[in-house]
Amino acid sequence: MSEEEQETENEHHDDHSFPGWLHSGESPIQGFLKVFAWLVFFTIIEVLAILQEFSFEVTMVILFGIAAVKVWFIGSFFMHMIWDPPLVNRTAAVPIFFLAVLFLAVGLTSPGAVDDLRTICGL
Repeated sequence: MSEEEQETENEHHDDHSFPGWLHSGESPIQGFLKVFAWLVFFTIIEVLAILQEFSFEVTMVILFGIAAVKVWFIGSFFMHMIWDPPLVNRTAAVPIFFLAVLFLAVGLTSPGAVDDLRTICGL
């Protein structure tokens, strides 16, 4: 690898600037504290959604929607994925896909589907 390519790679790696909507010239710690404040805000919204008298389906949509936003915040900023190359993000998406498939295929098909080995094997 030439010296110029290595220098360009190091510049990309060291560039941990926050988006403008989150960070306006302060230190990076201020950006992380703002992300943390948003996570606390969404957690409060989740608790309030549980305390309200919504139907089960509406409550689940609210909770899973907020959870998806919180996962994005944590993955993007605290796990530094917003600054990683796209290949890393695509690689991280593969286990999420299989987790969703397993959750839907096994967890929601029938409540007794995983009670014992005989039922799991279809015997």
